Amino acid sequence: MKTRRVFKFLTLCIMVLIFWFSHQDASSSTKQSGVVEKVVEVVLGEHKDKINVRKNAHFFIYLALGSSAFLSCSRRGKKEMLEVLGFVVLYAMSDEYHQSFIPGRGPSIYDVGIDGCGGALGILLVKTKLEIFKNRGEKKHESSNKSSYTSSGIRD
Repeated sequence: MKTRRVFKFLTLCIMVLIFWFSHQDASSSTKQSGVVEKVVEVVLGEHKDKINVRKNAHFFIYLALGSSAFLSCSRRGKKEMLEVLGFVVLYAMSDEYHQSFIPGRGPSIYDVGIDGCGGALGILLVKTKLEIFKNRGEKKHESSNKSSYTSSGIRD
């Protein structure tokens, strides 16, 4: 339960960060992207032109949002996966609407799609990781139960 609260807080922090990024006017946003592009250039060298910093930023911040929102759920089934994805897409839509009020910025349905894909991948990665850990735990538990009994049925 305490862990879910941490992830709820993290989800809120990511949402505030997204809002803050979206609230910057076009020149501030371009400067920020320019700094990141310089880092990408240093790291990737001649391959830097293949990376779109802004679109990757959209994808990965919404991947983080989807992951943390899904981890804050008390149950983590298919229904919750769809609910969290809906939440992520609605937040992406509200983010793009918010940008329509910022000088030099505007909404993009394309960005909503990228955001939704990032959120979906975040949810799927968390679900996959949780299933792997669940299966490992069940196998470990089964093997420990089998080895703790002798052939006569008496526990070692």
